[in-house]
Amino acid sequence: MFQLVKENILIKRKSVPVVILTIFILTSFVQHSSFFNLEIQGVHSWRQSQTMWNVRNFVRHDNNILNPRINTFNGGKDNILRYELPLMQWMVAQVQRVVGEEIRVARILIFLIGLISILAFTLLVHTIFGNWLTAVFSAILLQYSPVFYYYTINPIPDNLALAFSFVYLAAIIKHRYSSKMSYLIIASLSLALASLCKLPFLMVSIVSIWFFIVDLIRKESIPRLLKQFVLPQVLFILPAIAWYAWVMPTWKGNPILTGQMNETFILSEYLDIIIYHCSTMFPQILTSFPIWILLILGLYQFFKKFRKVTWLIPLIGITFVYLGLELKPIGTVHDYYMMPFLPWIYLILAFGVSKVLKYTGGISVILLICIASAIYTPYKFNDYWSIENTYFNNDVINYSEELKNAVPRDERCIILNDHTGYIFSYRIDKQGFVFDSDNLPVEWIEDMIRNYNVSYLYSDSRKVDGSIAFQKYIDKIILQRGSVKVIKLKIPDLD
Repeated sequence: MFQLVKENILIKRKSVPVVILTIFILTSFVQHSSFFNLEIQGVHSWRQSQTMWNVRNFVRHDNNILNPRINTFNGGKDNILRYELPLMQWMVAQVQRVVGEEIRVARILIFLIGLISILAFTLLVHTIFGNWLTAVFSAILLQYSPVFYYYTINPIPDNLALAFSFVYLAAIIKHRYSSKMSYLIIASLSLALASLCKLPFLMVSIVSIWFFIVDLIRKESIPRLLKQFVLPQVLFILPAIAWYAWVMPTWKGNPILTGQMNETFILSEYLDIIIYHCSTMFPQILTSFPIWILLILGLYQFFKKFRKVTWLIPLIGITFVYLGLELKPIGTVHDYYMMPFLPWIYLILAFGVSKVLKYTGGISVILLICIASAIYTPYKFNDYWSIENTYFNNDVINYSEELKNAVPRDERCIILNDHTGYIFSYRIDKQGFVFDSDNLPVEWIEDMIRNYNVSYLYSDSRKVDGSIAFQKYIDKIILQRGSVKVIKLKIPDLD
């Protein structure tokens, strides 16, 4: 009888971490649920709109994963734009082809991708610390990292790249502890997919490189290392190398590709960016004040016990090299470019969690910090989805349904002004030719009507649509909502 009671208590203890993690995941789902039906708006809508244009075109026009299409045909070119392999976009599209083109489908799928990150991180922490409570609490705090919380339902490919990065780290550390080939295969595949989804995440491969160097120093058999450790990873990464060798020559003008090299060095600008990262990016966006004490304690514990996880040192180092090279493109705007920092930041946090849990009452303290984070992050960052934080013409957002329905869906249109290149056309669901800064030479209009089957213009530019030279191209004004006019175009009569 005593043995049965003891076993029952043990089972319940093992189930406690699962229950806690499940409760917090469901809580996050509920906290995000009011945004599931929200169309793309808020912080970084331009990148989300670009991503969703890939999805729309996979669903409607071309389901070839090698042909990610966007919204514009500017310059008379087709609308294929190849950056990362659009695996996430293509996967979302396959589901939408079955259940319908609704934004909530995309957002829920992105949330599930975030769940992969949480579960993989949980396994990673458990592998290192051997304690499920440490793993679960650390994962919950990752879930409420502001940058993770906001983007976990927003369509950007970095979400899937981050998830594969966590799976890679969990599997490569498992392989290090067990030498099982199955873990190495999972790690190699995950690394390749993370890199294909977003190239900067290739930097996590520094962990494998570190293990290889350590084994060489220990005078392990080089042929065995090459065959059993290096070769599988190289074979899996070859498709990613092939993809980027194919598409990178087309990335002309992309600041991420050239980093600092093509930037004019102005010391005051760089100092402003560095100050922003020290005062805002790291303490308020990647982390938040409820976890600062744990993070400081975790740093202290890490420095005491870093020999347990020496591979974290090169991982930390390479992310800062990346930040140094891309400091100007990342600037004070592109917070999602900082996602590669999340794995090591929250692993260091796990050292703090582990230490607190060893004290009497430690569980209650960590649980209170998790609850505080679950309250603080939504309170501070739900505003990120607001129209005001879209930083775009509010009339386009507020009247998007009427503007969208004013013209048949597949009609090619001229659209201005759109400084992002994507938001305006996405919200009105129209492809065509997008211009900015009141910059639409009227002589181009006739060319687009005659040669590119354009019949309509969406405009919030009175400088263009109000000019005398433009009037001859107006057939009729179909709709005006706020500052936005929808105009049917015509070829002017000959004088």
